[in-house]
Amino acid sequence: MSQRFAGKVAIITGGGAGIGRAIVEEWTRDGGCAVICDLDLHAAEKAAAEVAAAGGQALALRVDVTDLDTIAGMVPATLERFGGLDALFNVAGNNMMKNVEEANDEEWRFIIDTNLTSVYRCSHVAIPEIKKRGGGVIVNIASTAGILAENRCAAYSAAKAAVINLSKNMAMDFARYNIRVNALCPGGTWTPRIRGYMARFPEHEKMMTEVCAMQRMAEPHEIAKPAVFLASDDASFITGAALVVDGGMTAGKRFDLFDSI
Repeated sequence: MSQRFAGKVAIITGGGAGIGRAIVEEWTRDGGCAVICDLDLHAAEKAAAEVAAAGGQALALRVDVTDLDTIAGMVPATLERFGGLDALFNVAGNNMMKNVEEANDEEWRFIIDTNLTSVYRCSHVAIPEIKKRGGGVIVNIASTAGILAENRCAAYSAAKAAVINLSKNMAMDFARYNIRVNALCPGGTWTPRIRGYMARFPEHEKMMTEVCAMQRMAEPHEIAKPAVFLASDDASFITGAALVVDGGMTAGKRFDLFDSI
């Protein structure tokens, strides 16, 4: 087991499943301590138990990233257990298949709060403690939907585009404190949410995989590894970046006709 994050403490929102859970695995495998925050406390506790069984250290917390009270308690609980904070992975998010005509105000606010405002709120409470450590890292999980908008995902596309630019803004504002901030933009990934879609509409799986050059979806660990790389010393001169990890989805257009000419 590598120890490159030994003595380092990270909060991971949405850490109970999917990309967040995979980040927990990567971080703790390399010796880091993980604070696993999730709306589903059972999922967070299960993840923490698995980390402990593998010889790592983790704390499970129920955190609703749309609720200021639970966010406010996240950092004190981290300090009580581990004594400090070095990294924040803002992973928690949600989607809604509605365009701006279909979505009502409450639905719009929920998606914006979950995907965008949560990044502000969690960073707001985490940054003072990261400063006390002499610096650290924030990795915000955006999406290729923030680069190329997705149909009937109006609020999600808007939120993820904003996360990318917010990450750049934070990188400029906090570089003087030795805090690096980057966005990671995954393409299609086999998260529980996507698996749920495919269970309902299995006929669309082929279409989902064909939109990227590599002709497949990512596994969560294939997104987690670049996310953890951004939090490592190997990325010590990377800040304000939007790293796309999408199997070539946004690389360009492909026309079958051109292969025949």
